[in-house]
Amino acid sequence: MSEHNFSCPACGQNILCDTAHVGTEIACPVCHASVIVPEATASASVPPDLAPGLPKNPPAQQTSGLAIASLVCSLLSLVTCIGWLPGIICGHMARSRIRRNPSLKGGRLAAAGLLIGYLFLMLEAGTAAVHLWRFSAAVKQGYANVRENLATNNLIVTQTTSTKVSNASQADETAPPVVATPSATPANPTPTGWTLDSGNMMFPASPVGGKLHGFDFVLKTASFRNGDLKITSTSGLSLDFHNLAETVEGSSYEVQPADDGGIPHVRMTWREGDVTQSATYSKGYAMKLQFGPSVKRKVAAKIYLCFPDDAKSCVAGTFEVRLLKSK
Repeated sequence: MSEHNFSCPACGQNILCDTAHVGTEIACPVCHASVIVPEATASASVPPDLAPGLPKNPPAQQTSGLAIASLVCSLLSLVTCIGWLPGIICGHMARSRIRRNPSLKGGRLAAAGLLIGYLFLMLEAGTAAVHLWRFSAAVKQGYANVRENLATNNLIVTQTTSTKVSNASQADETAPPVVATPSATPANPTPTGWTLDSGNMMFPASPVGGKLHGFDFVLKTASFRNGDLKITSTSGLSLDFHNLAETVEGSSYEVQPADDGGIPHVRMTWREGDVTQSATYSKGYAMKLQFGPSVKRKVAAKIYLCFPDDAKSCVAGTFEVRLLKSK
C-alpha cells in the first residue's frame, strides 16, 4: 500500500489517501467538496512531514467583522440610544455569512449582539409607550379641566367647604325684582354695616352695593348656572358662589363664620393696577342669601355678605338673577 498526498482544489486542505484511489471521486474531509484524486507525482510521494510547502493543518478560521460590529453597536445603545438598530442588522448578517462560510467564526458574538440589541429595542418601545400614555392622560385631563372651567364660567375653585340650605321661601322678606342701572358715580355703595353675625344682618332695599377689598362695588350683572352664582360690578369686581343647589328658586342660605362643611365657596376678585387678584373663602365669612320664585327665567334675590379680611369687605342689597341654560 502506497500513500498519495495532494491538496483539495476547493479549500487547500492537504489530503492523504492510497494510490489505489487515483482517478476516483472522494469528499474533502474539511469542506466536503467532491474531489477527483489526481495522479501521483514525484513531489506527491514525499511524506507530509518532509514537504515544507504543503499545509499540515486546516487553515485558521477568521472572526466575522459583522459579528464584532453587532456586539459593539448594541453596547453603544447605552450612549447613543439607537445603537441597537445597526446591532440587530449586523447580527443577522453575521449569522447568515457564518452559516455559509465554515472558515468564519463569531457566532456567539453575533448572538450576544442580537440579544443585547433586542433588549434595548424592547426598552425603547416600553419607554415610548409610557410617554404616549402620559401624553394621552394629560390631554384628557386638560380637556376635562377646560370643560369644567367652561361649566363654571371659567373659574376654578381652589378650596372646599360647607352650608345651611333652606328650601322654604320667605315671602315676607322677598323683594320685588330690581334691575340695576349702573350710574357713573354711585351715591353711596357702602352697605349699612360690616358684621360677622348673620343674625344681625338686615337686607337693605337698595340694589347691591358695598366695598370689596377697599373698592366700590356697584351691581352690573348677576347670573346662575349649574349651581354657580356670579355677580359682577361696573368696575370689574366680581363675586363667584360655588356649591349652591342645582336650582335656587325659593332657596335661602345662612352662613356663620364657625360653619365648616357644606357651605358655598365664595371667591372675591378685584384688580390692582394691571394685576387681577382673587381670594377664595370656604369658611370664616358671614352671609345671608335668599332667592324668590322664578319669573321668565329671572329670580329676585337679596344678599348680605361680609368677609373677614383687613379691608372688611361687605356687599348687601337686592338684585335680579338671570337663569342661564345648563351646559
